[in-house]
Amino acid sequence: MKYEFLIVGQGITGSVLATQLEKLTKTFKIVDDFNKNTSSRVAAGIMHPMSLKRVNLSWNGKDFYDFSDDFYKKFDSLNKTKFYKSCSMIRVFNSYQEQNNWIGRCSDIKLKGIIDLNHQKIDPINDAFGSGEVLKSNHLNVNYFLKYLKNKYETRNILKKEKFNPLKIKLENNMFYYGDDSFENIIMCDGSSSLKNPIFDYLPMIPNKGEIMNIFSDVLPKKIINCGVFCLPIKNKIFTVGSTYSNEDSKRHITNNAKNYLLKKLSKIINIDDISIVDQSFGFRPTTPDRKPFIGEHPLIKNIYTLNGMGSKALLMAPLLAKELLDHIFNSKSISPLVDIKRYSDKIKSDNKAFAKSIMGQ
Repeated sequence: MKYEFLIVGQGITGSVLATQLEKLTKTFKIVDDFNKNTSSRVAAGIMHPMSLKRVNLSWNGKDFYDFSDDFYKKFDSLNKTKFYKSCSMIRVFNSYQEQNNWIGRCSDIKLKGIIDLNHQKIDPINDAFGSGEVLKSNHLNVNYFLKYLKNKYETRNILKKEKFNPLKIKLENNMFYYGDDSFENIIMCDGSSSLKNPIFDYLPMIPNKGEIMNIFSDVLPKKIINCGVFCLPIKNKIFTVGSTYSNEDSKRHITNNAKNYLLKKLSKIINIDDISIVDQSFGFRPTTPDRKPFIGEHPLIKNIYTLNGMGSKALLMAPLLAKELLDHIFNSKSISPLVDIKRYSDKIKSDNKAFAKSIMGQ
C-alpha cells in the first residue's frame, strides 16, 4: 500500500503529529515498539508556560501554551473524551528569597493572569514561607491519551509493536519502502532512541533520565503542589511525585538515589511517615545542548524529517512545533533557525553520509 507518511514513534509527539495529519486527511502509518520507559509513557502530564525556578515564562511559553491549550480542548471535544482539564498549581516557597522573587514577578504585566500569590492556607502542607499559584496550569491524562490514539490508529494504519529498523528503508522512484508499504515522507519522532538511528544520530541528543514515584497518602490535598518536585493527585489517595533529572545516570532501572531525593523534597512540606510508596518508574527525556528542539529535513535525504528533542516539554511544545513542520512540508514555510536542525549540519559524520547513500542506492 502507498501512504503519504510514516511516523516513527508514537509517544506524545508522534501521537500529536498523527492527529494533525488525520485532520489534514493525509494517509499514514506508525511504527512503535511501545517501550514503557520512554519519557512520554511516564510523563505526569502537567502543562504550564512557566520556568518556575526563574519565575519567568519559559521559551515561547505563552505561544506554546495558548496553542496547546486550544489543541487539547478541541481534541477532547472532537473525540468526546475527557483527558484534559484545567487545574491550578500551588508553588510552595522554600525561603523568603523565593517568596520575594515571586511577589516581584507578580507585578510583571507579562505574567498577569498566569501567576499570583496564594492567599489560602492548604492543610496539612508546611508553607512557612508562603506559596504562589500558577493560574494557567493544566493536566492531560497522558496514559489515557496515548492508549486512546494507539487503539484508534491500530485499526487503520499501524505496524503493530514493531521496533523501527532504519536498515529496512529503501528509496526508489522518490518513494520510501518499509516493509510491504511505500511512503512519500518519513517523520522521526523517536525520542532518545534517535541515538541508535544512523539517520539522525549525528544530532547531539542528550538522554536525560527522570524518575517518578506513585505514593499513597491520607493527608495530601487534591491539588497539584510544587515544592521543587511536583505532587499530582491521580486517584483514590494515590499521588504521583516527581521528577528527577540526570544526564549522567544511564542505568535502565529505578534507583534508591532518586527515591531518596524525591522523599527529601517531599519531607519539606509534609511528614513523610504519613505516606507509603506504591511504585517507582523511570524514563529518558530527549534533551538538547541548547535546550531547543530538533526540527527539520535530513541534510542529505529529501523527505525524511525529525521532530524531536523537546525534553520534558513535549506536552507543551509538540502541537505547535508539529504544525510548524507540516507548514514547512506542505506550504514551504521556513522553520525557525532556533529549532531547525541546520544549526547542527557541521556535526554530520562520514558514517551518516555513507548510510544516507545506502538508503538512496548510491
